Amino acid sequence: MLSIRQELMRAQLRPVIALALAAAAFISLLLITQYTWLRLQATNPLDEIEVQDLRQVLRNATPEQWPVLVRWIAVYGLAMTVDETKGVPSGYARLPDGQQVRLSQVVSMIVAGQNGDVSNGQYLRMTNPPLQKILEQISDQGSRRLTASEAANTGAPPGWPALLIRLDAERVMVLSSPDYSMAAGDLALLVLSVFGAVGVGSGVFMALFLFFFRRNFADRSAERLSAPIQRLSVAVKEAAAERDARRRVLVEPPVEVAQLATNFNLMQEHLAQVLTEREQVINSQRELVTMLAHELRTPLTVLRGHAEVLERADETSTPARVMLSQIEDLHRLLSDLLDMARLESIEATLVTEEVQLDVVVEEMLQRFAAAAWRHGVLLRRAQQSETGVVVWADTRWLRQMVANLLSNAIRHTPQGGLVTLAAQLHGNHAQLLVEDTGVGLGAVKVTNDVVERAAGVGLVVVRRLAQAMRGSLALHTNEHGGTSAILKLKINMS
Repeated sequence: MLSIRQELMRAQLRPVIALALAAAAFISLLLITQYTWLRLQATNPLDEIEVQDLRQVLRNATPEQWPVLVRWIAVYGLAMTVDETKGVPSGYARLPDGQQVRLSQVVSMIVAGQNGDVSNGQYLRMTNPPLQKILEQISDQGSRRLTASEAANTGAPPGWPALLIRLDAERVMVLSSPDYSMAAGDLALLVLSVFGAVGVGSGVFMALFLFFFRRNFADRSAERLSAPIQRLSVAVKEAAAERDARRRVLVEPPVEVAQLATNFNLMQEHLAQVLTEREQVINSQRELVTMLAHELRTPLTVLRGHAEVLERADETSTPARVMLSQIEDLHRLLSDLLDMARLESIEATLVTEEVQLDVVVEEMLQRFAAAAWRHGVLLRRAQQSETGVVVWADTRWLRQMVANLLSNAIRHTPQGGLVTLAAQLHGNHAQLLVEDTGVGLGAVKVTNDVVERAAGVGLVVVRRLAQAMRGSLALHTNEHGGTSAILKLKINMS
């Protein structure tokens, strides 16, 4: 999954890349089309000459007219410049590409096997045997196109083709001109070369353009757009992790992010208000429970005193014993309610230290021996109890937690039952194990959830305190009957 920054970068680069590719393709096509058209339009001027008309003019021309005809053929027949006012020296012709050559190389005459310069009537040399053989093959009123290699025998510049026009039995006119046309294979190779050069140039240009575009525009633009969203995301995450309704986020552009930040701040304000009202309700309930617990202790103390008087007056009185048992249960419930009301303050003031579990076990056995005897229950240390186990816990509240577990076990175990207490080292933690042989803590099924057992407010207090000490409380129904309460605690690893 891509981040917002990456998505923004991709969204900005896609149209730029597409536009660059389209522009490169269009420029390449335009250049290739124009170059190809120009090359296809370039032809050899010799192909444009009307041989019949030119032969008629040359055959009837007198030697005095030759210099004028030479200049006329060079200008209108071969597209050359011979005007001295345009910087062309006398006796020379300038080609369309700027090159200058002698007029005698452009238009010449072969008379009776000798090369002659028609611009001044002088004969230069005898024709060589290869050219003489070609001349013999040209019949009267005939003409022949010579290749560049064959035309070299006529005195034409290297690489120029030539056109031989027989005027009569002794005279042959020689016209030479550079070939501006190209063969199909050469043209295809040229097109591919141009296309390749344009493609490489376009690729380099696009790569440089994308590099600078991403570095100087796209990256900064994505940073400006994604940074506010990232800051908002971090603030929301921290607020959720810390459960802090007072945290606010900075409202900054763009508009959508600013609106989202504003809505988050409004939500935090409503949440803070709800939490404040909830805290007020909880405090009111806590104060009410504390007040009722204190207020009920006085009448319960009076009732307990009268019940003890009735029991001493008649030791066989069952109602008196029932009254005392119920009054003790009420006292215990009030104590648990007070502990519940003070749980938060208790958890905040816990002081953990090294505690010897076997010392706590021995102390609790002595403390609850009389209560177990009164209920007809045998209380003792379990055989699997270990010594020397040290845990990190708050000593005062650890004793209170064990007292709650033992009290519940004794109270819910019928006469003749057994309650055991053991300290054990189990892996990377220690545990206090309270087991009974009756209904014990009131479990009706195997479960680790203290609340589902509905076994009294005291167990809720034990669980909360165990968690505050980085431990836990678990309850199990034993196979042979009875219940096991396992209080796990952190051990000293030093």
